[in-house]
Amino acid sequence: MRKVLEFYTGNKTYMYPNGDIATPERLQDDFQAITTFKHVIETDEQGEVCFAVQNFAAMKSFYNIDPSLSDNEALAAIQEIINTPDPEPGVADETRIADALEDLVVLNMPDEEV
Repeated sequence: MRKVLEFYTGNKTYMYPNGDIATPERLQDDFQAITTFKHVIETDEQGEVCFAVQNFAAMKSFYNIDPSLSDNEALAAIQEIINTPDPEPGVADETRIADALEDLVVLNMPDEEV
């Protein structure tokens, strides 16, 4: 699922994941700082479900966003980061070393005469 970030404006009603309605008044009751500081709503592609409410300044710090970016550019950069898939897990160093040692042992085994 692609995560979408949008600024909280106080003009939109969402649904919480448990099915409760998140009106602007309800969001302000549940997240009292939402109107004092700029906040971001993490939602779905249709913009209906409110998965998270996060402080925008904290998100920029957490994701190390360039302070010269505009708010919209910063929000887009954060959204790109959170939607980037995790890299495929590689082979652990210990596994590669063990495989190499096993190969060395096999290569150094004396040939059996038949």
